[in-house]
This record gives sequence, C-alpha cells and structure tokens, in this order.
Amino acid sequence: MPLNRFLALPDEQKDGILRVAKHQFAEHGYDRMSLNLLLRELDISKGQFYYWFEDKADLFLTILGQFFELNVAELEAQTVPSDKEEFWAYLRSGRVLEEELWGSHEFVGIAAMIGEQFPRNHPMYERLKRCAKPVEDHWKHRLKIGQDWGLVRNDLSVDTLYEVIDSVGDVLYGIIISRVVDAETNAEGTALHAMLWPVFRLLLQQPSAKAD
Repeated sequence: MPLNRFLALPDEQKDGILRVAKHQFAEHGYDRMSLNLLLRELDISKGQFYYWFEDKADLFLTILGQFFELNVAELEAQTVPSDKEEFWAYLRSGRVLEEELWGSHEFVGIAAMIGEQFPRNHPMYERLKRCAKPVEDHWKHRLKIGQDWGLVRNDLSVDTLYEVIDSVGDVLYGIIISRVVDAETNAEGTALHAMLWPVFRLLLQQPSAKAD
C-alpha cells in the first residue's frame, strides 16, 4: 500500500498520478511497464517515486485497491431485497453495476491484462487475491442470501460457487474483450455478452429450478 507521503498529497494530485500509471499498466502490461518511462511522463525522479511507493507492485496494488474499495461501496449501496422473488434481479444488478464501473473507470484494459498475465504461479497472484478479497466477500454474502432462501444451490459451498462463477467469468470476459475490440468480430462479442447472465444463473440455481 502507498506510503504516508503519497497519502498526504492533495487528492487531485494523487488521482492524476494513479490515472497515468493505470494507463501505462493497461497499455504495456504489468511485467513490461517501464518504471523509468512512467517517471518521465510524471516528471518526477526515482527518489520521489520511492517516497510514495515501495515498488512497482505497490503502485499497481494501490490502483487496484482504490478501485475495489469503490466497487464494494457501490455494491453495498444497492438495496438488499426483502422478497426472494427479487433475488435474481438483485444478483444481476450487481453484475451490471460492476461492468459499468469497469467501463467508466477505464479498467477494462487492466482486467484483460490481469487475466492474461497473472497465472496462479505469478509472484503477484496471492497479493492480487488479497487485494480483491473485499469484492469476493461481498459476492459470497449475496450468494449466501440466495442459499438461505433456497434459490442458490446448497450442495456446493459459497466459496466453491464463487470460485466457479469467477473462473467462468474470467474466461468469458476474456473472450468477449478479444472480440469487441475488432469490428469484424464485434457481433460475436455482443452475443457472448448476452450469454453471461443465463450461464451464471444456470450454474448457481438449484438443479431442479427452471431458468427464466
């Protein structure tokens, strides 16, 4: 996490630094992002950078951590349904909200890069998991609500269910992103995106339930 000298900067300056760094990571990837190039773009010295962050990993996790905090705050602001008939709409609205946040905060490129460049054996993988844990915990809470109402299958734990939909989502979103950036395959990307919610619901609902 960032050092105190960075936290003490005016919010506008902090946001500007993180915005430039985010674009660099999205364009070049984590491993290939040049710290020297970033320092030139920010017009700061290496010494100044290390007053603010421990290293490149610290900078990257700061960017993600800030976004995940916003993500959870927005998700928690949604009204939890009091009627189980509203549960699936509640679950879907959270997914839609997350997509809107990734798009409006220009994190789609970061998301694609993470999926491509951070396998389980990457030195940063576990740190990324810890950084994203608040988001994971929120979704597990939603799944538990569905289990308590008898809507979400209970032959699997919420931990396993989350792992399933998170893994499936990573694969599908990766394919979707690769299609929508190309005009020739954009229609496929749109069709794949339309598949997402039916697939998630089919995976989560009780095996005996009938999909809408």
